[in-house]
Amino acid sequence: MPSGLYIAASGMDSTITRENVISNNLANLSTVGFKQNRAVDVAFPTYLIARLHDQKMKVMDGTAELRPNIGFMGGGVVPQEVATDYSQGSRLATNNPLDFALTGPGFFSVLSPEGKTFLTRAGSFSLDGNGRLVTEDGLPVLGHNGEIYIDGTKVTADEEGNLTVDGKALDQLLVVRVRDENQLFKVGHSLFEATPQNKIDMSPDDIQVQQGFLEQSNVNAIREMVNMIEVSRSYDLNAKVVSLYDQVLGEASSQIGALRA
Repeated sequence: MPSGLYIAASGMDSTITRENVISNNLANLSTVGFKQNRAVDVAFPTYLIARLHDQKMKVMDGTAELRPNIGFMGGGVVPQEVATDYSQGSRLATNNPLDFALTGPGFFSVLSPEGKTFLTRAGSFSLDGNGRLVTEDGLPVLGHNGEIYIDGTKVTADEEGNLTVDGKALDQLLVVRVRDENQLFKVGHSLFEATPQNKIDMSPDDIQVQQGFLEQSNVNAIREMVNMIEVSRSYDLNAKVVSLYDQVLGEASSQIGALRA
């Protein structure tokens, strides 16, 4: 089977993965705190192609065959991973005292129904029926003293996340920083889970909390649309190569059958 057929097929498989990633980014263009993904491909080794059985020339110790180099041929690609881009998103002023945005590589801590601690950049919080500070999905937001209950009317927060209700100190938002963001895993709804091996700093000093703001998605719509066009063209080109190989192989098999007859 011609290697070019496999190379083109691997290109089609890779572009499908990239297309799915780009589509998900565009779908979350307006999702608060969303971090875009990037499909990373790894290339197979390239090969140096030389022409065989060319003219021969006599040398001192015998006859040598000349092999002019034709060029290099790639070995195709395969999707290696889908990486997350944790760059800062733009901020939107809401003037809502329960909206918070982070400046710096930190995360809010929330509690899952199973008791796990998840991390998020989405600071669009509200109060449930019991006065508990929760996310848009109803997950409790954690402070250094546990779940945060607010019983009052005026909520203020400083840059360190210290909460004050009606002039009285309440708690401090549990804002953490992970040692290696590449060891975080998306669990949906702009939530991340850290691996047990990932060291977490519970009191980082280089992260600021901004009350009355929300961090928007870091997806650039124009760039993603350009990427989508490039992926579509790449898929079409590889598909044409596969179709060409199919046509050539079909004609070759027909001619071989005719010669045997």
